[in-house]
Amino acid sequence: MNTLLEVLFRSPTMAFGQLRKESKFPALILIVLLLVAAANLVIQLPITMKILRLTLLSLPENQMDMAFDVAYKLRYLQIFGSILGVAVILFLYAFLLYIITVIAKSSLTYIKSFTLILYSYFALLIGDLTNTGLLYVRGFDKIEHIYDISLTGLNLLTTLDNSGAAVYQFLSLINPFQIWFIILLSIGLRVFTDIKYIKALIICLIFWLITIIYPVSAAFFAETKLKDVMM
Repeated sequence: MNTLLEVLFRSPTMAFGQLRKESKFPALILIVLLLVAAANLVIQLPITMKILRLTLLSLPENQMDMAFDVAYKLRYLQIFGSILGVAVILFLYAFLLYIITVIAKSSLTYIKSFTLILYSYFALLIGDLTNTGLLYVRGFDKIEHIYDISLTGLNLLTTLDNSGAAVYQFLSLINPFQIWFIILLSIGLRVFTDIKYIKALIICLIFWLITIIYPVSAAFFAETKLKDVMM
């Protein structure tokens, strides 16, 4: 745990240097991350239910109430599924970073790649917790659409109507915590592989751009489908 605090708040270069010497799988840190993610999802339950209500507005009232009741009863099962999803994402992210470093001819094992992703991911988790806190402070009544739950990114400088869902989603991903994640990942990659920092930063930026393709494209196709239905 001390190493985690070093990575996040004190001296990431020294902390990653210590992690470079270790070869074991970081099981304890993975458990801690998943527990913190689970706690955030539990805190987010009222927000999740509000978003669900908004997505069901197109249904007849009796069907909407029925679907909402089913989702509410299964809310903790959904949280469990989401936690499994976070774990899968971590392993996929590690594999993606590993593949990119192989292409870039940088020596990084999969376990080291997973370690980098795991420790750096805490920056995103802190961002999620911060965003949840801001949503509570602002009030749930201010949530008007499913994209109106990101309060830490550049999306705050525009509106959904002006930018469109895809751009709005992309801008929401440009925030201090995503930048923190990229910086930590770059520092760790440089320490683990002895490559130049600029090369490590480029690799991590490519990695980040690939990881945001799905949420941005999902927003784009959802908006396109909605426009087709309304035409």
